[in-house]
Amino acid sequence: MKNRFWLVALLALVAAPAAARPLDDVLSSGTLVIAVYRNFAPWSFEESGTLTGIDVEIGRLLAEHLHVAPKFLARMPGEDVDSDLRANVWRGDIVDRVMADVMLHVPVDKELGLRNDMVVICCAYEQERMAVVVDPEAVPAVSFGAFRNRKIAVEGGSTADLLLSALYNGAISDNVRRATSFEAAVAQFSSGEVPALMATRAQVEWAAAKAGRRVSVEEWPLLGVVKTSWPVGLATRVDAHDLAYALEDALTEAAKDGRLAAIHARFNVTWQPPAN
Repeated sequence: MKNRFWLVALLALVAAPAAARPLDDVLSSGTLVIAVYRNFAPWSFEESGTLTGIDVEIGRLLAEHLHVAPKFLARMPGEDVDSDLRANVWRGDIVDRVMADVMLHVPVDKELGLRNDMVVICCAYEQERMAVVVDPEAVPAVSFGAFRNRKIAVEGGSTADLLLSALYNGAISDNVRRATSFEAAVAQFSSGEVPALMATRAQVEWAAAKAGRRVSVEEWPLLGVVKTSWPVGLATRVDAHDLAYALEDALTEAAKDGRLAAIHARFNVTWQPPAN
């Protein structure tokens, strides 16, 4: 019986979620732990072995505001944002239960927040919008109807893939070139293998800068699609409200004084302020 008691206690300890760190704990530790997505250019990706990107720079800005050092957890996305919030913010990953103080690039969405009552989702700092970059010599048209007889690259399984596959009752689905990663889709476009690429506007602007030729970034209507734009912000655990407030102050100041726009510009991206 005694051994069984200790086994139950040990299992409970292992299963217990790590404690959230309120603002005072972050300040006293001298480190802000920041979760970003891995291989997510231009937001967070490796270049010459160094983690870089817009969200990485924003993470450094947040840490600087608190006068602490940034520590990044670059993680692959899970099945959905809910699982990412669980692994990164309020429970920790399955293996070692490590979690971040804050996760960046979280959709600021009421339903997502209601489903995840262990986190605070707030502080929108960017408005994501779907867009397409095209070679205007190869795609002279001004609508997605052009891809009834032309190829367009996307990251397989992305929002762009889902939207294009359903557009015109699937009429252009066979012309959607689905790459294994966004970087691979960019390579298809940059090489001229396909004349167009669809992703979020930040992604296609980043890709346009790498194309090495004249290209055009467009936001064509997606007929029948209700939502093609959404704000993104950050998430902390629900018992770290004071940390969320402090980070919100940092983002508000950076938006006003032009630092957010400057960070985006360094990656050839136009800052899109969150819609009210």
